[in-house]
Amino acid sequence: MAIGDGTPALASLAVTFGGFSPTLMDGVEETKAQVERVQQALAKRREANLRQLEIERARASSTRRFTDDEGATWSYVLMDKSFIRIDGCKNAPKTTVIPSTIEDLPVRALGSDLFHDNERVEEIICPDAVESIASCAFRLTVNLKRIVFPALVSNYRASWLQQCDYVDEIVLPGQLDVIDHYVFEKPSLRKLWVGKDVYEIKQGACEKTQLVEFSIDEENPFLWSDGDGVYSRDGKSFIALARPVSSYAIRSGCETIEKKACMGIRALQEVVIPDSVTTIREFAFAHTGLTMASVPASVGVIEPKAFFHCLNLRSVELSEGLKVLGESAFAESGLESVYIPATIESIGTSVTANTKVVHSGEDATFAISPNSKSLFFDGQGGLYRREEDGIHFIQLIDRDEETYEVFAGTRFIDEYAFAYHSNIRHVTLPEGVEEIRKKAFRVCAQLASVDIPESLVSIGQEAFIDTALESIYLPAGLKEVSDDAFITSGAHRLGEPPSLRTIIVNEDNPWFYLESGLLCRRGEKGDRGIVFNDNVEHVVIPEGVTSIADYAFNNARNIKTISIGPNLKLIGSCGLSTWCSIDNIHVELADPIEGRSVFDVSFPDTPRTPHEIAISLGGSSWVNVPEIYRHYDNCLANAHNYHEPQADEPSAYEQAKLMLGRLKDPIMLVQVNRAMFERIIREHIREICVDVARHDDRSLVDDLCDFGFINAENIEDIVVAVGRLQDAAMSGYLLELKRRRFGRAAFDFDL
Repeated sequence: MAIGDGTPALASLAVTFGGFSPTLMDGVEETKAQVERVQQALAKRREANLRQLEIERARASSTRRFTDDEGATWSYVLMDKSFIRIDGCKNAPKTTVIPSTIEDLPVRALGSDLFHDNERVEEIICPDAVESIASCAFRLTVNLKRIVFPALVSNYRASWLQQCDYVDEIVLPGQLDVIDHYVFEKPSLRKLWVGKDVYEIKQGACEKTQLVEFSIDEENPFLWSDGDGVYSRDGKSFIALARPVSSYAIRSGCETIEKKACMGIRALQEVVIPDSVTTIREFAFAHTGLTMASVPASVGVIEPKAFFHCLNLRSVELSEGLKVLGESAFAESGLESVYIPATIESIGTSVTANTKVVHSGEDATFAISPNSKSLFFDGQGGLYRREEDGIHFIQLIDRDEETYEVFAGTRFIDEYAFAYHSNIRHVTLPEGVEEIRKKAFRVCAQLASVDIPESLVSIGQEAFIDTALESIYLPAGLKEVSDDAFITSGAHRLGEPPSLRTIIVNEDNPWFYLESGLLCRRGEKGDRGIVFNDNVEHVVIPEGVTSIADYAFNNARNIKTISIGPNLKLIGSCGLSTWCSIDNIHVELADPIEGRSVFDVSFPDTPRTPHEIAISLGGSSWVNVPEIYRHYDNCLANAHNYHEPQADEPSAYEQAKLMLGRLKDPIMLVQVNRAMFERIIREHIREICVDVARHDDRSLVDDLCDFGFINAENIEDIVVAVGRLQDAAMSGYLLELKRRRFGRAAFDFDL
């Protein structure tokens, strides 16, 4: 789409003016002119960047020196024999004017540390011919108070004035087009002069301002200032408060108070908003010192966090005409009461969170006009909306409530209705509620139970994610439950046990069933396991289940055995992740691996085991038997510490027995793990044999011989070590083994 003469539609132009987007302000022609001016400014910046690149690539001569009429000696180099770069200065006077030419050539560049450790210079004036200023150019000009930057420079670097702690006046580079927070990093800065090319002040850039004087070039086509505030050229947008004044009246005719316009200016105690303003954007007055706010009837929208963390804000007057009050608009403030006008159509969550407003009971100081056509407040902290399809519960505004009963007649629990409520523990939903919409109880860290009515039809995405939900009931009419609805706390936090322990499904429900602790949803192409309730020790994945949802097993802690049949084809992310030492994992496959279709794996009980099982079961999107064996072997190889054996780890005997079992039946045993088993047994054969002797397991001794771990070279040491146990039977068996396997010729003597 094009405007008039074919100019591209404004929606396609990625351009902003002072942090606000172009609108049809005084008509299409005015907006087109603004866009053209920005494009011209951007073209200037591109040209400046190209010139700076050219300067950086130029070849420098050897260092030369020049002494000007003021007695300052300048160190410089000739660049490509066409321009000068100044790299240093000695004997500079209090007010230093950097020369614009040397040897009849223009000075186009300034190097680093020009006035390093100079204690005389208090004012520096740069010539307009300069187009490139190196990083740290004026660093450690310790008594510098005023600096005038060149007209042709298009950027500003905070490093230029590093450790110049007394700078109180800056004339910004002439072609600078965007002002960000770096400009205000000097706490000593008191005077700032902005050029004609600046078209944007970054949101929140003035947060640290300590200015006493502020000015924008009168020829600037984008912005203007009254000395305190910054506005769009047409005056319709208030962009920033540049000075930390205690009281400020926004100019009449302004329509929008832009995002972060006054944010962080704690000196601001009073603001007068004219009746031309229609919108107060996000964070507009956040973190200020406002004590009260009077919002005129012209304002229809107050965006999220507009008055966030205004600690001194005690009262606010909202006029008829306000339609939208954004999320956390007054949160974290000192607000004591608020009355919402009848024109209100939408109230965001946590509007008055962590304030002094009382949200329920006879002493409540939060109220909505009874004449409101859509919204109403129940006096107990609950906000509702009437719509054609019924009553919606919007949010529990009272953040202190621990229990809450939803208003009778409610049909929908809306998105985020209880979300991030830190104290709520129990909620009662009345008969008639049909939907719990997505994220309704998200991160209610204390929520343990919700009374579910028989009327409930659907539970949305992440409805109870990261709650402490202990039990849930699914009525007969419930048709839809999102896969991630019950990913409760502990599901993806290994330090916490899963909270969900009880799931009850109405036996008349045709869509859901509970089997072996797993909540399943029936499907035409196979059933899906949604969530496990962690109160079943011996788990058998139902035969009809072909897929497992993400985090379905919630990092269960109490499983002893698990059996997985051949129909399970797909496992979601961490779907089978547990955090316990499972005694036996039984797997049956539809397609055999290495000639087998049935596998039983029993991990040793070690501190490492829960982690290895969690990865082997939950780390793949299918029943990955080779991966299970790989992690079993990893666990086995690290089961016993021969240097400092621990009480909670298997003995050397138990580890050796399991490793030899794998060597005898090496299905899916990768070469690296085989080599590790063999090395462990070889290096610790004497300790292993002593522990085997304690268990009097002669068959394991034979296995060690069969695999060559006990051999002619070490049998003598083994016999001596075992002999110290004074176990005559095992010592005799080893002597007989020595005779049978290796013969007397192999030794110089017998014990």
